[in-house]
Amino acid sequence: MFTQYSTVLKRVNLSTIRVGSRVIVRDNFGSGRPREVTVAEVEDDVKNGRPGICYDDSWAYLTQVDRVVKY
Repeated sequence: MFTQYSTVLKRVNLSTIRVGSRVIVRDNFGSGRPREVTVAEVEDDVKNGRPGICYDDSWAYLTQVDRVVKY
């Protein structure tokens, strides 16, 4: 399984996130302000072969997810 570390160095991987999860995500490649969003899709390859999530009308690499608020 592919695992990456988030911007706050907590382990977030695909098994800790599912559709409907509430997560804190930072846009702008992890340098943006943290926002709480609801996960719409979980992808093994959201872009460029890297895992990530889709939410609202946007997406984020798994490394942009700081933490899972509600699984």
